[in-house]
Amino acid sequence: MNYANIIIKEDSVFSLDFEDYYFNSKDGINESSYVYTNAFEFNKEQIIVSELGFGIGLNFFLTLKRFLAEKKSNQRLFYVSFENFYISKEQLRDIYKKLNFYDEFKNELELFLKYYPPCKNGIYRFYFDGCFLDLVFGDIKETLQQVNFEANVWYLDGFAPSKNYDMFKEDTIYHVARNSAIKARILTFSAASSLRKTLQKYNFSVYKVKGFKKREMIQAIFDGYEYEDMHAYFNTPSLKRKVKNVAIIGAGIAGASLAYELSLRNCCIDIFEKENDVAKGASGNISGILSSLILKPQVLLGEFSQYSFLEASRFYQQNLNLKPQGVYEFAHNDLMQERFDSQKDNILFDVEHNRAFLKDGICVKPQEIVKTMISKSKAKVFLQYEFEDYCYENNQFTLKFKNINHCKKYDVLIYAQGANAKDFVDYSYMQLSRVRGQCTHLKPFLNTQHALSSKAYICPMNEHVNMQLIGASYDRLNQNSEISIKDNIQILNNIQEFIDHNTRLEIVGAKVGFRSYSSDRFAIIGQSYDEKFYLQHYKALLWHKNKKQIQPEVFLPLYLSIAHGSRAFASAIIASRLICSLIFGEPQIEKRFLHALHPARFLIRKLKKGLI
Repeated sequence: MNYANIIIKEDSVFSLDFEDYYFNSKDGINESSYVYTNAFEFNKEQIIVSELGFGIGLNFFLTLKRFLAEKKSNQRLFYVSFENFYISKEQLRDIYKKLNFYDEFKNELELFLKYYPPCKNGIYRFYFDGCFLDLVFGDIKETLQQVNFEANVWYLDGFAPSKNYDMFKEDTIYHVARNSAIKARILTFSAASSLRKTLQKYNFSVYKVKGFKKREMIQAIFDGYEYEDMHAYFNTPSLKRKVKNVAIIGAGIAGASLAYELSLRNCCIDIFEKENDVAKGASGNISGILSSLILKPQVLLGEFSQYSFLEASRFYQQNLNLKPQGVYEFAHNDLMQERFDSQKDNILFDVEHNRAFLKDGICVKPQEIVKTMISKSKAKVFLQYEFEDYCYENNQFTLKFKNINHCKKYDVLIYAQGANAKDFVDYSYMQLSRVRGQCTHLKPFLNTQHALSSKAYICPMNEHVNMQLIGASYDRLNQNSEISIKDNIQILNNIQEFIDHNTRLEIVGAKVGFRSYSSDRFAIIGQSYDEKFYLQHYKALLWHKNKKQIQPEVFLPLYLSIAHGSRAFASAIIASRLICSLIFGEPQIEKRFLHALHPARFLIRKLKKGLI
């Protein structure tokens, strides 16, 4: 990610990086409206618009304002925009003011700037009314091949082809085609013959229309193109049918975040919980920390932890109005110190010696978050409903509960049971463990506004219950739900570096919870799959791993959001977006993360090694 070098020149925005104007004329709003934002209709329940070159965001804000003015009930807009040249929020605001655009876009712009991300490669989601903006930061040569969606409209912007070759070259257009729905429209200010020929190569029907204050420009329609997919086994076909009623098993953070996201798609959601209240399991602690693993660069688990941490923080700020207080992470051994040192240039971690400050970290109140999200979703919660099994007939689920009859039918079923998921997920090569964790409750003893994490962690005082939480133990072998005095003592020993030896610590309680982990520490997120189909069609992966693979069939609409471990308040947010993208055919997260989270990944690894 680069910082943009821009100036205001002749009442327009000029790029010193590309020696070109962001707008081809001084009449930027009318030009963008003519070329892009008014050149198509919002004629579907779900529309995906994608843009090469976010720039100052003018195309997006014009599209958003038009969508909000014209949108019908239940209509959704997904806007995916790619950018590799970062403009700071202060500079963006200043540009809009200098161009006299600010008053027209003030409300939308300020909401956008409030949650504007740092200068770091990634995909950042913004929530508007019925509109989801995914701002993709990074080099187009890498980012465009890492995403997966079917755009209905493409804005090919990003300066003239002669000035910004990467935006218009053949490989870029190939990935534009790969991420296009049939009959997708290409809109661009350009009339370059090189662009026309490349579009035609990838089966776009190209025609010329009158340009804005110029003779002509290109438009195109996508007629379909087949490409080789060596990772087809990780693809999940969307349902391609109406989804209204959704059942979620589990009322912790995984279930609550799913309910919230599904409600934004106008679904009717029922949540079933075997306990007598929501967030009774690992999501039920009085306090918790939203933070990130700090691993060495390029380690995928660390990259995913950073991504899910930052996006969860932005989600809670945007949708629950939470405020980050920041979290301090401490390196307490040589290996961790090496990791801290390797991340000194990471904008998320302010590293100083053995301490890293994560300004986007939040000390959360787990039960409060879960209850608020469920309330906002308007989901109906069924307590003391112990799930046993399901029946799937005529494209609908009927659920079976212990000692309770429930006759309602559902289009989609989602498992989000936390540690209990392992009792219902039956795959030969998926290894799930149920890990015991105990937290200790103390009378307030340390006045800190930041959470502190080292061998153990300390949360700031929870003023509602006048207690301070420290934690947590980690025990794969012990399945006892009773409070352990030994664990309390061990946790107290692990916080000694933070307190004076004369500090009096008074235990007032503790809580035991069980978390679900996978064997590779990634959460398991996605659609259930047919193990027999995979064993039959991918049995030769040892020899054919670099060849085109058959696409999976449409399997049962049963989805999994499980094995989130101790960082569920981060990864559950990504899980809910990912599952919605699979159900409704929405833009997905980066493929490298999608593959690492896929429920079939354990089986695929075995097949690639010829171990089955």
